[in-house]
Amino acid sequence: MSDQDYEAFLNKANKDYSAPSTNTAPQKEEEFISATAHQALRAIGERWYTSDSDEPFTDVTFGWEGDALPDEAEFGELVGLEVSEKMPYEEWDVTGSYDDVTSAIQEAAGGSAPEVYRVEENYTKKWYYVLALDKANKKLVGVKALAIES
Repeated sequence: MSDQDYEAFLNKANKDYSAPSTNTAPQKEEEFISATAHQALRAIGERWYTSDSDEPFTDVTFGWEGDALPDEAEFGELVGLEVSEKMPYEEWDVTGSYDDVTSAIQEAAGGSAPEVYRVEENYTKKWYYVLALDKANKKLVGVKALAIES
């Protein structure tokens, strides 16, 4: 390495980054609940699921012809992943921290109680889908959130 290369390396390493950025591109505010979601889901706004890595709830909708919520295998086909577990909502939210989320999902589904599907992407990365059956519109409505669990 020449002296000039070494000096350039040191100058870059010691650059003062405390000055404002010269990037003037406007930052798009990310929306987690889409504008097309049911009004009840939009009303929960920006809500986060607490885990090792807090992540936002995002709305999801799946077409569903069944008379009941899908079992693990059926839901796995919908999302293209193997579903680890289907559980009652109360078992997932034992402290009642997400009661507002439950109420919004129930309203969006016309009163049906939500249940939770846990989908393991890998050892620590899991997706939670909180869904209820909207029989009138033949769809599953709810939210999903990523959880990092160590």
